[in-house]
Amino acid sequence: MTTSFRQAKGRKQDKRSIGLMPGDRVIGKWNSHIYRIVRLLGQGANGVVYLVHQEGGPHKSGKQAGYALKMGFETMELQSEINALQVLESLKVRKAGPSFNQKEKYFIESDDADVNGTIYPFYIMQYVQGKTLSKFLMKQGRDWVGLIGEKLLLKLGYLHQHQFVFGDLKPDNVMVGPYGEVSLIDYGGLTKEGDSIRQFTEWYDRGYWHAGTRKADFHYDLFAFAVMFIHMLSSGKLHQQVASTLPQLREREHLLAIASQCKVLEPYQPWLRRAIHQRFTSTEEAIHEWKRISSIWSRSAASPTRPTPNWLQWSFFASALLLFISLIFMMLNSSPGFGIK
Repeated sequence: MTTSFRQAKGRKQDKRSIGLMPGDRVIGKWNSHIYRIVRLLGQGANGVVYLVHQEGGPHKSGKQAGYALKMGFETMELQSEINALQVLESLKVRKAGPSFNQKEKYFIESDDADVNGTIYPFYIMQYVQGKTLSKFLMKQGRDWVGLIGEKLLLKLGYLHQHQFVFGDLKPDNVMVGPYGEVSLIDYGGLTKEGDSIRQFTEWYDRGYWHAGTRKADFHYDLFAFAVMFIHMLSSGKLHQQVASTLPQLREREHLLAIASQCKVLEPYQPWLRRAIHQRFTSTEEAIHEWKRISSIWSRSAASPTRPTPNWLQWSFFASALLLFISLIFMMLNSSPGFGIK
């Protein structure tokens, strides 16, 4: 499974490694803010993301603050991403939707830094603590699918409401906090509606499954959302399907066939079919339908018929047997001619 991105004609994809190590310092060329590398968070086609701590400065309050620093290989590529994040940040400040925590920040600042003689652009955004979506569900259980799915759809819906498509939706780009709060990270695929998707991961790309173009629209994210949950909950069946099918023969029905074999996704089969066949009229409709299904499923699961514990079954049997023996003894004891002479 690989991540791809759109690029100018004739320009090769840059696969360099920046090579920063824990303890290294990144010093902003223009703002002079200093960030110390804690660890690598991830690497995409257009840059590398690190967890950093800021040494002093206006973004530090109280204890040492943690941030996500994304350093790009190409200034123009990263600047496009920064521009989109700045627009989203300004929209959030003016008109926060129900899916938003005002403390969550898309964008804090951008700058350039000299790393071993090479100037790299970078930007800073809030670091979201938690686990990736797949790890969270693996640890907490699949009963969280409904709630987490709803919160993620609300995040995507906010982007779509403002004519943006997330683009590179995959489990590694969705962080879930300990109480189920959901955040999107790495906006490298963020694309203005109507443009070509800037960055995507093949398995979750509708073009990969011959299910549509790579033109940014809300259907693109909903398709990726559906494939992502099928992948996470199908116990490796998607991997087997990809490995055993020629690229030209891949189709969306293969995805639905895998989903039909997954018990956890059984209530969501109609929703997945509509998302994969792109039959929702809006993200709002998709959110409403997901919530409706989740509500029905959660009510039916809240009071299941619980099996009787083994110890209780044996206790009942022993009590019944003792009662039966007592009744026989009483009957014999009260019969004429019975007794000790």
